[in-house]
Amino acid sequence: MPADLDAAADELYAGTREDFTPRRKELSKEAKTAGDTTLAAAIDKLAKPTTSAWIANQLARDGSSDVDQVATLGESLRKAHTDLDGAELRTLSQQRTKLVNTLIRQAGKVAQLTESVTRELEDIFTTAIADPEVARVLLAGRLTSAKDLAAAAAAWPSSDASAGVADTLAASVAARPKKPKQDTAELDRKREAARRELDEAKAAVKEAEADRKEEERILEQAQHAVDEATERVRRVYEELDAAEAEEKEARRRVGSASRSVKDAERRAGQAWRTVQQTEQKLADLKD
Repeated sequence: MPADLDAAADELYAGTREDFTPRRKELSKEAKTAGDTTLAAAIDKLAKPTTSAWIANQLARDGSSDVDQVATLGESLRKAHTDLDGAELRTLSQQRTKLVNTLIRQAGKVAQLTESVTRELEDIFTTAIADPEVARVLLAGRLTSAKDLAAAAAAWPSSDASAGVADTLAASVAARPKKPKQDTAELDRKREAARRELDEAKAAVKEAEADRKEEERILEQAQHAVDEATERVRRVYEELDAAEAEEKEARRRVGSASRSVKDAERRAGQAWRTVQQTEQKLADLKD
């Protein structure tokens, strides 16, 4: 019987996706047999991770991966936002892009990535950098899906296995040296610059989303054209097969007719020779 829900979750999310459901059933049965129906019910509710979530969980358990940098980079970004440090924000944003790309490459060593799984992993890592609660669940290796990461974080509010990450983040905040208060005008200037940068970023996101939708529309049209062309090719091949069959039958009839013609010619020759012989006999009789 599992000691508690954390132990059961650690075993399930560390294992393969194929074994998740049967092993969850076994653990729930063990808990129920031991008389702990509450634990059994809680184990039954543990959701099987999607492919992208499972890959992220495995990567979090790999000591050679860079997943541990998610929490520290996220904390640095939040500090830069609080301080309205535009230059630091730009530098850290570049580091975020680099870290996400690195994690995607490392994830590719865990399993083969499809385009959709790659996009979901990008969402997972980007959200974990932005949200310390999601980072906590990611580092604990207990993600279930990229669809609702906030719900995943809420599902483990007091997990002993992941509490250490939250404690580390809290200690990092507490240990930060306090900066002297800046001039109000300077703060206002930085806030305005940050707002402009945020507006530009939102506009860029909106534009990129519009471009993505347009590319998806073009892709859909191209796929439709491919499907139509494939259907036309199929019909052409069917017509070609029918034409070849007709040609074969026609050639068979030609061969048969050719033999019939030759046979008729032979009979006609024989008949003509008979006519000549008969005419000769008649001529001989007249003489």
